[in-house]
Amino acid sequence: MRVLVLGGGMVGQGIAYALKNESDITIADYSSEKLQRLKKDLGVDVLKVDAVKDQLAPVMKDFDVVSGALPGRLGMKVIREACRAGVDLVDNSFMEEDFYALEKDASQSGITVVPDAGIAPGLSNVIVGRIAADYPQLENVDIKVGGLPERDIPPIGYKVVFSPIDTLDEFTRKVKILKNGKITETEPGEGLEYFFVNGLGSLEAFYTNGLRSLLRNIKATNMVEKTVRYRGHIEKMNFLKDLGLLDETTTDVNGVKVVPKELLASLFLKNLSFPDVKDILYMEIRVTPANGKEEIVYTVFDKEDEKTGFTAMTRTTGFTNAAITRLMLKGAIKEKGIVPPEIVGSNENNFNEIIRFLEKMGVTVSSNKNRI
Repeated sequence: MRVLVLGGGMVGQGIAYALKNESDITIADYSSEKLQRLKKDLGVDVLKVDAVKDQLAPVMKDFDVVSGALPGRLGMKVIREACRAGVDLVDNSFMEEDFYALEKDASQSGITVVPDAGIAPGLSNVIVGRIAADYPQLENVDIKVGGLPERDIPPIGYKVVFSPIDTLDEFTRKVKILKNGKITETEPGEGLEYFFVNGLGSLEAFYTNGLRSLLRNIKATNMVEKTVRYRGHIEKMNFLKDLGLLDETTTDVNGVKVVPKELLASLFLKNLSFPDVKDILYMEIRVTPANGKEEIVYTVFDKEDEKTGFTAMTRTTGFTNAAITRLMLKGAIKEKGIVPPEIVGSNENNFNEIIRFLEKMGVTVSSNKNRI
């Protein structure tokens, strides 16, 4: 079976690595230099494509499944092109738009599109979907997740582990949560709470817009998703936001047109990559069914792999995408149209297959039930 991985960045490389022994993999990217390196390092086929300028459907049609690992601003284009090509898609771009707007296109094309197929949204959806399948109603769903440097490092306790512009989007997009059965809109960074995790220390968590399709597909009374950072991070990000450095409108600097958010993303990539500092991915999901008798807890605590050099974010995001892509290749996902990860995970066999594959790749997903 042939898989096209769109994007040769950190996550795309993780997807290709996870699938290369089971499928014929081609990575498409705009950088010839990067493609030659990936061809040598991973032993996969490569294809030069500019996803911003080029039509993608003519390229996609030669493959059985497309795995999307491009920045969020290209997410809707990738789905449209997959519909045109008539090829199934597993995509983890963090797009701002509502992908359900393309439900009709995907259904009429007879394809399956699994959007938000990363870590969170992504694996978080898979887990919540599986829990929800066993209960008629959930009372509380609390998702906390974050990619962190292995220690709190200046200036903001953060290390770039995926697209910087997508990282900054988390601080500008309006947040939707579920409160007392009603969808409520709030600001990113609100809902601040502090907590402690062994091995990480003092952390904070705050609202970000990660629930997305869960608000549509999961029956719950209260549901929130929060990004985890070292304590003090959100105060610093709010300072940058107040200065206007997250603005998307062009400003004039000595005759040069500059978009502050794009400039800041560039500076993040330049100054916060910290190649000598390893990263950690921490995710904690707490779900209380409406029966009020138990709390179901899932945790992921992953670290950068010294052997492969893959970051924890690459592993958890890319390998989740790869796990769902494997299901697609096997024909295990029967639904057509837009099929978010919580729908995939609601099937017990699919859920178990995803967890087994992640564990095979060294990503451990722990779970337990606590009596209340």
